[in-house]
Amino acid sequence: MLKISNYINALLFVVLLFLTISFNSFNSISTELQTILPNSDKKELLNKFNQFEKSKKIFLSVEGLDENSLIKIKKLEEKFKKIDGLHLENSYSNKKLEKYKNDYKFFIEDIDKNALDKLNITKKLEEIKAHLINSTFSFFIDKNDPLDIFKENNSLKTLSLKNNHLIIKNTAYISIFNLDSSINSISKYENIYDEIQKVVSTEKGVKVFSSIFYFVENSRIIKDDVNNIIFFSTIILLLLYLVILKNLKLLINTLITLISSILLALFISSFLFDKLSIFVIVFGISISTVAIDYMFHHYVHEYYEKEKSFNKDVFLGMFTTVGAFTILSFVSFDLIKQLCYFSIISLLFSYVQFAFLYPKIKFSQNDMGIKNYKLYSKVKPIYVITIAVVLVLFSIDKFHFDLNLKNLDVDNIQLKQKEEYFNNKLNLQENMPVLIKAKSIDKLIESARELKNKYPNSYIPIAVLVDEKSFTDKKLLLDNINLKEIKNELDKESIKFGFKANYFADAYILKNNKPLYTQETIRNFDIEILKFKDYFLTYASLPKDKLAEFSKYDFVENISIKKMFEENLISIYDDLFIFGTITVVFILTMVFLSTKDNFLISFAYLIFPISLIVALAYFLTFNILHFFMLFVIISISIDFGIYLGSKDLNNATYKAILYSLLSTFAGFGVLIFSKINALFSIGIIATIGIFAIAILIIILKRPFYDSKSI
Repeated sequence: MLKISNYINALLFVVLLFLTISFNSFNSISTELQTILPNSDKKELLNKFNQFEKSKKIFLSVEGLDENSLIKIKKLEEKFKKIDGLHLENSYSNKKLEKYKNDYKFFIEDIDKNALDKLNITKKLEEIKAHLINSTFSFFIDKNDPLDIFKENNSLKTLSLKNNHLIIKNTAYISIFNLDSSINSISKYENIYDEIQKVVSTEKGVKVFSSIFYFVENSRIIKDDVNNIIFFSTIILLLLYLVILKNLKLLINTLITLISSILLALFISSFLFDKLSIFVIVFGISISTVAIDYMFHHYVHEYYEKEKSFNKDVFLGMFTTVGAFTILSFVSFDLIKQLCYFSIISLLFSYVQFAFLYPKIKFSQNDMGIKNYKLYSKVKPIYVITIAVVLVLFSIDKFHFDLNLKNLDVDNIQLKQKEEYFNNKLNLQENMPVLIKAKSIDKLIESARELKNKYPNSYIPIAVLVDEKSFTDKKLLLDNINLKEIKNELDKESIKFGFKANYFADAYILKNNKPLYTQETIRNFDIEILKFKDYFLTYASLPKDKLAEFSKYDFVENISIKKMFEENLISIYDDLFIFGTITVVFILTMVFLSTKDNFLISFAYLIFPISLIVALAYFLTFNILHFFMLFVIISISIDFGIYLGSKDLNNATYKAILYSLLSTFAGFGVLIFSKINALFSIGIIATIGIFAIAILIIILKRPFYDSKSI
């Protein structure tokens, strides 16, 4: 006769898979580092910055300045221009902007006080006439300022022209491309990247770089690494379970439960967060191996074969672990919240199935063939605790926290070398991108000009325009030097030197109307501004070494992911300390209530793994994931402490603990082989923690009801 309970597990799996696919939960998984940043105005500003077309440039260079190099770069340009979303940045000036600069020349440029003090119109006209008569080529005269009273604000220029094409530092031809603002997702970046690689993959002496390449290459490196880790971890776990369980029905149901727990966690988490870090998924898959612990203890104690009462020790172990994750989930850091929520959902689902559904399904227990090995088991808990405390005291001074987000990311050496090449050639390595914000366009220009005056070599496109305050102030200054009188004398003297009447008719004519701006007029100048809430935004590139200085301006927004990450970590120090302390107190309370007379044995399983992990401070700097995994290992290790301090301790418990330990290592320990620093950080802490637990299982004295020698 068919039992409905035999199919509930498979039915739940099908339902969860259907829901996960229907609601596109898999699309919420992201490899972008900014995913782990909390939702805030800063994060929204970062997204806005990515909408600026000129914030996403693609640099193409061809080595050499010979004719072949010129021909090659022109051919590559034509191929690049055929790629959707990519267009060549014009080397010629915007006509509307040039007209504006001519109209407001005297308000934009500075007065050359030296030239004004030594002004001799007669002598200057003699020089102009001599150049016109004797020059082999046509001689350029600035008809707005023929006496050179004003000087243009020139920033440091690294680009020049040869054969009517841009070159850098007399070493290579260069072309600069912009991306359309619609190109703003990983999938679109990948399309651009792949098309470019098709063009340049066989070319020699060609370098291409864009900041979007980090998104693409790092994303693919992470995905490949994660897929390899999941594949090898799955193979190891399958082999392990086949050897241990020797029960195909139980194995299949267990795998269905674990996959279902991950699907449920992903489904619910996709509603709680806009994006889920891929690291959370890997961590979630690893934490599911901890849930196997619940199955092993029920299975080896024959809960799936015989009618038995509630297994209190497994419940207390689960409650302690889930409780610890619940407390830590209150830390105001999205990555920790994502990890905690995912773990809580996955563990609870697995526990309910292993504890309540599996006894209904029924699984016969096969001989697992594990011998009763004689362990050393002579070291008293107090000695282990003492050694652990001493180790913690000696290591705590070496404990340092790494705030650099980049140390969790892929170390993409090849791409970094290309970036360094262009940074050095274009003198970009000393600047960093920021946003300028203001309530009005005029105020935005005023703020930009203030920064440009402070940092002349900065790149601020909108600073070329004139704001109302600058216009008014400059007009007063120009009125004081009496340009009208200078113009009258110039017209009078020029006729004496044979110049036609009105030859200098355009000279020194002031605009009396203040410039008026709309978003449309600014766009017509090829200058980008965006609206964000009540603010107008534009971008700038300011000196890195002046970060502390320009950060004091309330209209400057630093949109560095690294800076945001650091600020968020600093802001949650108190949270980490408070909720970390509450977690430890909660765990100690649960251990005491669970074991009482054998509290020291269970406490040893808490303090010893901590001591070995903290001792890592001698060899590495701790990051946020090291710190988080410390609490995870505490939560896992205390399960073993509860089981080994239990009054129901017997040989079956030792078997379950051994299987659980092997399973946990296969899930978490395999991450130590990851090339991604974030996953390696999880793996190294897990490996040390599991190693510490294994040592204690071997050497620690047993409770009185298991060994009379205590």
